[in-house]
Amino acid sequence: MGAGLASWQLLYADPLSGRLKILFGWLLIAILVLVASFILVKIPDQRSTNYYVIGSVLGLFAIVYLVWIKQTPVQQSSDYHTFWHTADAALKGVPIYHSDNGYFAKWAYQTGFLAYVILVVKLFGHQIQVVQYLNVIQQMLILLLTYRLAVKVTGKTTIGRLSLLLVGINIEWFALNNRVTNQYLATIFFLIAIILVLSPRRFNWLWAAFSLAIANILRPLGIVFLAGIIVFVVIYQLSKVKRTQLKAAISKLVGLIIIYFVTLLSASFAVKATNFNSYGLSNQDNPWKFVLGLNYESNGTYSTAIKNQINPHADRKACLVQENRLVRQNIIFLQQRHLWCRLFIHKFFILWAQPSNTLDFSLFANNHSWVHTQQLKLIAYGISVLEMLGVFLGALVLWRKSVGDDLYLLLLTLFAYASAQLLIEVQGRYRLEFVPFLAIIAAIGLDFVWTKITLIKFKD
Repeated sequence: MGAGLASWQLLYADPLSGRLKILFGWLLIAILVLVASFILVKIPDQRSTNYYVIGSVLGLFAIVYLVWIKQTPVQQSSDYHTFWHTADAALKGVPIYHSDNGYFAKWAYQTGFLAYVILVVKLFGHQIQVVQYLNVIQQMLILLLTYRLAVKVTGKTTIGRLSLLLVGINIEWFALNNRVTNQYLATIFFLIAIILVLSPRRFNWLWAAFSLAIANILRPLGIVFLAGIIVFVVIYQLSKVKRTQLKAAISKLVGLIIIYFVTLLSASFAVKATNFNSYGLSNQDNPWKFVLGLNYESNGTYSTAIKNQINPHADRKACLVQENRLVRQNIIFLQQRHLWCRLFIHKFFILWAQPSNTLDFSLFANNHSWVHTQQLKLIAYGISVLEMLGVFLGALVLWRKSVGDDLYLLLLTLFAYASAQLLIEVQGRYRLEFVPFLAIIAAIGLDFVWTKITLIKFKD
């Protein structure tokens, strides 16, 4: 529904060309994707052949991603600039913050990824191209892990190939590889953790906990994945083990939770002990995400007008008082006007259905004309809409057909994230970590279509 509504709005408001031209472009994209998916489905499922197929597809995407980097400026903006500038300054002995209201003092949990950027700069110099090329390598690993996870939860190589394709062609997903972003590196460890949880090997739960903790240190979404894992294990694993094995299964889950939090606390202690950040990896500005997320006028998104209501020169204690006051005002406003449901719907569409803002953050517009930028946004969103329709089809297939329990881990994690985003700030780029999950669901729908067509032809 969100994809359909936003697409209609985009068509109606397009200032560049007529609706028929845009529809023709999107139809052409759909045909190309369907042809590519048909080829991947029809290639024989043999081990040696599969290596060539996956290697060829990854090589093609790597070339596309490198070309994309060359088409965009090297200068960084927003949080990306903060990471890049602070890393260089830190190596010269400059503190990473100068007051308790500084970026890395308020959001000390960002120190984990900052340490990675500092390491890259120390090893390779202050060369942004190194970070960009590392991002491409990380994207290749994400595509491989997506393929592996898809095969793991469905048992079908064709769905793995289709999942890889759908993630790889998603322009809104790969557009940030020219930024100093933590999203790709964190996604790798999140996917590894999910795969390890689904693996029956004896100590994989331990490595899953470490991987999940590392991912959270890089990008603080670990609690969302942990919530999905806990519910999945309780409902779909503990309920099916034998009574004699129940104690061991519960111990693994409890052990995973303990190791996860112990790893995070240890990392935070290490950051403090080295005087890198006296706040460790904590969040000293908890209300801010709710200040934005519960604001009806901004639809729960970032707003400069809201930011300007906070005195930037005040200390952290004074800022927290101002932020808590704004949160209370937002809640009262929503309650008095009964706007909770409407706000949640708007935020849901922004996060999952409307065009992402990744192309804006990529600064593609700085190197290209306004017309070309808008045309690229239309193409990117056309691909996203096609994948959303695939997700809808995949959801119908999952609803009507019995599937393996493993797939529910992906669905539960998606539900956990969608629920959390109802309350805090949303942006289109915040869905990037979950594109592999959505692609797997869409691939299930595509595979179902091609299987049905094949059966019909066989009967004829």
